[in-house]
Amino acid sequence: MAKHIWSIISKRDSIWVQWIHEYKLKGRNFWEIPCRGSMSWGWRKILSIRGIMRPFIWYVLKSGRQANVWSDNWCNVSPLRSFITPRAIANAGCNLKLSAADVIDANGNWRWPQAWFDFFAVLITIQTPQLVENVCDRLVWKDLDGNVGDFEAAQIWNTIRNRDNIANWAHMVWFSQCVPRHSFHMWLVIKNKLKTQDRLAVWKAGSATNLNLMCCPLCKNGRDSRDHLFFQCAFASKVWTNVKSMVNLESVDNTWHSLMGWIDQSSKSKKVDDIVCKVVIAAASYYIWQERNSRLFSSFHLTETQVAERIKSSVRLRLMGFKFRLESARGRIFSVWKINDSNDDHPDPG
Repeated sequence: MAKHIWSIISKRDSIWVQWIHEYKLKGRNFWEIPCRGSMSWGWRKILSIRGIMRPFIWYVLKSGRQANVWSDNWCNVSPLRSFITPRAIANAGCNLKLSAADVIDANGNWRWPQAWFDFFAVLITIQTPQLVENVCDRLVWKDLDGNVGDFEAAQIWNTIRNRDNIANWAHMVWFSQCVPRHSFHMWLVIKNKLKTQDRLAVWKAGSATNLNLMCCPLCKNGRDSRDHLFFQCAFASKVWTNVKSMVNLESVDNTWHSLMGWIDQSSKSKKVDDIVCKVVIAAASYYIWQERNSRLFSSFHLTETQVAERIKSSVRLRLMGFKFRLESARGRIFSVWKINDSNDDHPDPG
């Protein structure tokens, strides 16, 4: 839809744009067309998003003949129609189709009515542009930082998309060496969106009897929750203690608060040891959750040692695909994880 708006304003050479100007706009400014009455879904949608697009579409004045002085963005207080009404424009003997060049006299001064400087004092702040004859005004996209550029889909999306505070944990979840299914699960864990029993109880899902009988499937002690499963539960704590001994996570205990503290400090690190830690954390949470579900919905159970070995096996498999920058780091990590490095077909160190 943004591309359609750009095509209309820039008067792109196409039959559709010509048709829009001939039968929809009929000489009126695109920004001032009312969105009412019977109209197609597509045209109504284009008009409805003008408020989103308008602040970023600007004219860089050259001849001043293409930019509408009232409705287009071309100066620091544009659009002028936001505070000068059509009635005020008509009473001053002007019309709504004037270009920027039409309100500048031969000496390069503004031709505003004298009374307007009292009514609209902000007009005093508008600097007179240096016009260049026979050079068309340039239509540009101005982003949130005021940078001017051409219309590009990626730039438009980056400007108009919804924004929120930067999540410090994002680098913990998504990084180039991650296991995608583990990362997706880790995202749910951090956002506390897993369907643990404490959340089901709030929703009152299931019968009252089932809610009262809920307990952690791993340790049979209290309802499971995000903080309980990762890694306060007696079962999960043993698994976590087993696997974290393989990496540099001595400062992290079996509480979620402690783990989040490490994530805040180290998730952005590019050190290979910290990257391996992230792989281990994601794998541990994934396989503990798998064992929890297995005990709920099947009769197949694993011991703490077996779950820990599944985690280690998964991490080993991922480490074998790493591209290490230093051969010494590769040898050290492969030795810790007991990975056979006897062949020579591994990637050259970067």
